[in-house]
Amino acid sequence: MGANQSDNKDSSKADMVKKIKARVAAADPNKAREVGGVFLFNIIRGNSVYSWTMDLNKVIVYEGEPEEDPDTTFTLNEHYFKQLVYGREDPRVIMQAGRCSVTGDIMRAMKLEPYIKIE
Repeated sequence: MGANQSDNKDSSKADMVKKIKARVAAADPNKAREVGGVFLFNIIRGNSVYSWTMDLNKVIVYEGEPEEDPDTTFTLNEHYFKQLVYGREDPRVIMQAGRCSVTGDIMRAMKLEPYIKIE
């Protein structure tokens, strides 16, 4: 269920992921590896899904799904993804209100804010 779309309607998501990728690349790799884990984000817009992965074991971000099962998977619509990465809404509120489905290691997922928040 993922896709690597790069047409115009997905450009805003792709731009946000590029910014997150740059943020992860600029992070202290030792601290990122302390958090560790592989995180899959499935961003829904209409009938399409844009998938991207943050691998803090290798300290990389890339479009598409990981080859192995992720430690945590987030599934949310584009609006709440924007709210999350731009810090407009607390991640815990988004999850607790059911606006984001999270499966896997939720405790580790709570440590992602410094890597996914765009300022």
